[in-house]
Amino acid sequence: MTEWKGEGIAPRLMDWAFEEARRRGNSHMQLSVYVDNHRARRFYEKRGFVEVGHYQFKVGDHIDDDRVMRVAL
Repeated sequence: MTEWKGEGIAPRLMDWAFEEARRRGNSHMQLSVYVDNHRARRFYEKRGFVEVGHYQFKVGDHIDDDRVMRVAL
C-alpha cells in the first residue's frame, strides 16, 4: 500500500496511541522494530523513542534482530 506513504497517517496514529496510553495512566510506551527498518526507526526517534535493548527470534530458519525502543509519556 505505497499509495498511503507520506500522507501523514502514521503521525496521527502515533499521536492517538500516545493520548490513549496517557488516558489509561501509562507513563511510558515501548515497542520493537526490525534493526534494518531505518525508516521506521527514524519515525520513532523523531517522536522521542530511544533504543533500550534488543532481542533476536527465529522465524523459520532465519533469525530476526529487533531493537526495543521506549519513550516517556
